[in-house]
Amino acid sequence: MRWHTLWSFILLLLFSSATYLTYLVSRAGGLNPILINDVMQSDLSTLGPTAFLLDIFVFGLIIRWAVNRRRRKALETSKPPIFVPPMIALPPPEPSIDQSSTQRIWEEMAMLNEHENL
Repeated sequence: MRWHTLWSFILLLLFSSATYLTYLVSRAGGLNPILINDVMQSDLSTLGPTAFLLDIFVFGLIIRWAVNRRRRKALETSKPPIFVPPMIALPPPEPSIDQSSTQRIWEEMAMLNEHENL
């Protein structure tokens, strides 16, 4: 079981407990712990083992729904195959510049530099 599944179960249990406590407070008419305890004891005595069976049934349905959803999601989100593009044929490199053209480029740059300094 993953930690977020356990965490969501704990939060669901906390939420249902808070809802029940809110119901008891509104039925008892206040936050007096003795009155709330008496109301809670009377609820447990009237419901008896039926309350525990109801809890098991409800949580069983929730767990079944979560497992079915996870299975369906796992089937839907299968990863597509990785696309590997074919190799691209590159042109051969240009032939190296000979010494004379290199000398001519340097002379042109020197001339441009002289004109800029004027």
